[in-house]
Amino acid sequence: MNTGVSKSELHRRLFSQGFEPSRALGQNFLVDANIARKIAREASTGQHARAIEIGPGAGSLTVFLAEYFEQLLAIEADRALAAELQSALSVRNITNVEVQNADVLDFDFVHAGIDLLPTVVVGNLPYNISSQIILRVLERAWYVESLVVMVQAEMADRLLAPVGSRNCSAFGVHVALMARARPVLTAPPSVFVPPPKVGSKVIRLDRVRDPLSVVDPQLYDTIVGVIRLTFGHRRQMLRKVLSPKQSAVVGSLGVAVTRRPESLTLDEWIAIGKGLEEAGLGAAG
Repeated sequence: MNTGVSKSELHRRLFSQGFEPSRALGQNFLVDANIARKIAREASTGQHARAIEIGPGAGSLTVFLAEYFEQLLAIEADRALAAELQSALSVRNITNVEVQNADVLDFDFVHAGIDLLPTVVVGNLPYNISSQIILRVLERAWYVESLVVMVQAEMADRLLAPVGSRNCSAFGVHVALMARARPVLTAPPSVFVPPPKVGSKVIRLDRVRDPLSVVDPQLYDTIVGVIRLTFGHRRQMLRKVLSPKQSAVVGSLGVAVTRRPESLTLDEWIAIGKGLEEAGLGAAG
């Protein structure tokens, strides 16, 4: 589909109507067409028929995604923006995009009346809630196979840091239980209106096969619980944070309780979760 849309025109029309970006909603609009096309092209590599865009704003990325996907659902929290985007798409006869005015943190990805097809989620995520969005999609929308998202550079680095490395984080380990991350591109503040005060990166998250969050949610909850507990005191040894019973289980697995949480591999986290479950010390224990 050739949309024939001027990306600058979309934003000129929006701002000519007196629109002011909302800081509360974390609105920083991507206005660089070259980067938008690269994101859309990256999202299309999985050859999915349907994409879900989170936070389409004025539609700079939306119009490119419409070229690559048969179906596109755009979820926009701002009522005025959702209406403006729907109008702009209709005027240009772009008919394969459905715009829904909804808060993505309240959006029911399973019972929203959409076909649960293999899907890629795409978006320039609001930085203040990007971690919540990523976890909500990975944990609840089991049919989403990949995410291609713009996030704050610092968050991207936490997700890209290998589990077991000094720079890994609780959030990074948590996400690694469900998906593998890789970098796509870097975006300077100048490609946004208004420009954010920090740098941004686009990353791709591809869901692992049979993630624990789907096949064994109780074990998953146990692992996430111990990750959060220990990383809350990441500079302390495991034995300083875990209970005596938990420490005994960890030690019995051959994992030294004198280690710090950032040094543990993903396999070790999973083994610890299984050991705690077997000892009755899991999430339901």
